Amino acid sequence: MTASWTIENMALSRIRFVALIFALLLAMACVTPSTGSQHRYSIKGIVVSVDKKGATVTIAHEAIPGYMEAMTMPFKLKDERLLKDLAEGDRVQATLVVAGLRSWLEDVVVTRETVDPSNLAKAETWVEPKPGDEVPDFKLEDQNNKRISFHQYRGRIVVLTFVYTRCPLPDYCPLMTDNFGEIEKALKSEPESYPKAHLLSITLDPEYDTPRVLREYAALHSAGSALWDFATGTKDEVKQVATYFGMQYWRDGDQVVHSLRTAIVGPDGKLVKLYRGNEWKPEEIIRELRDLLAPGEEASKDVHRGVGVVESIDRENAAVQIDHEEIKDVMPAMNMPYGVKDRSLLDSIAAGDKIEFWLKSTPSGLIVVKIKKR
Repeated sequence: MTASWTIENMALSRIRFVALIFALLLAMACVTPSTGSQHRYSIKGIVVSVDKKGATVTIAHEAIPGYMEAMTMPFKLKDERLLKDLAEGDRVQATLVVAGLRSWLEDVVVTRETVDPSNLAKAETWVEPKPGDEVPDFKLEDQNNKRISFHQYRGRIVVLTFVYTRCPLPDYCPLMTDNFGEIEKALKSEPESYPKAHLLSITLDPEYDTPRVLREYAALHSAGSALWDFATGTKDEVKQVATYFGMQYWRDGDQVVHSLRTAIVGPDGKLVKLYRGNEWKPEEIIRELRDLLAPGEEASKDVHRGVGVVESIDRENAAVQIDHEEIKDVMPAMNMPYGVKDRSLLDSIAAGDKIEFWLKSTPSGLIVVKIKKR
C-alpha cells in the first residue's frame, strides 16, 4: 500500500511539474508577443510623393525617438492597396516596423489637409532607358581613386545598383549591398563566369562617400575589388548616371531620399534589364547572368530581343499574339502575332503574362525562338 501510494504520488508530482512548466511557458508567450526581432516605432509626417510603380510612399516625417532624426524617406506599406488612396500633402500617422532587413508601415491613419506643395521636396521627372538601349560612357571614380568609364567594362556583363553608406533603412541600401554579396559569392563559385561579369555599386552621396569611405564600406561587406567596384564622382557625374537609369533622389540633411534601381548591362554595353524597387532576389539576377553567359540561339546577330505582354495563344497554329514595346532597329511598338519555333515554348506562358522574347529573321518572316516570363 505504501509503495503504491508513493508511485501514484510521484506520478501526480510529475504531472503537476509538467503542468507548471506549460503554464509558465504560456504566460511568457502572453507577455512577449511572437514578433521575432521586430521593432516598432510611431511615425508622423506628410506625404511628399507616392510611387505606385515602386510601391513606396515618401514621407517627410518628424523625429522617431530611439531610431532616426526627422527626415524625408521612402517607405513600403504593409497594405499596398493604400497607395491608390494616398496623395501628396496627406498627413499620416502609422507604425514603422523594422524586422531585420525589412521595414514597412502598418496601421496607417490618413488626414487630408490643404498643403502648399511648394514646401515639399521634389524629385525631377525622368525617362527610363529601355532594354536594347546603349548605355552612355559615363565617367566615375572607384574606391581606389582610379577613374573608370562604362566602356571599360565592354565584353563583360555589368550589374549595377545605387546605394549610399549612411542609408538607415535596412531594406534599401543595406539590402542591395547584401544582395550583391550573394551574387558575388555565386560568381566566385563558377570560375568560368567570374571574369565575364562585374558588379558596380554607385553612391548617391558623393560629398560624403569619398573613395576612402567606399573602401571601408567595401571591406565591411567583404567585397572583392576584382569583381565588385564601388564608385563615386562629382555631384554632376553621379547625377548623370543616376537619372539615366530612372533614379529619383534628393538630399535631406545628412540623408538622401531615393528610389531604387538595379540594372544589367550586356557585354555589348546595351541595357538588358532594369529592376525597380527592392523586390528582386539575388537568384533572379544569377539566373539572368547564367543565361547571358551561356547563350543559345538568341545570341545570334539575326535574333532580336523584345519585351511585351501576351495577348493570346494559338497552340493549333503555334503562334502567340504579343503587345510589345519598340524593338530597337527592327520595328516600332505594336500588337501582332508571331509564329514560334517550337510549340513547347507556349507551355510556360499564359495570356496577360509579361514576357521577354527573341525574334529570329527567317526567309518566311520573324519567328519566336525563346520566351521568358518577366
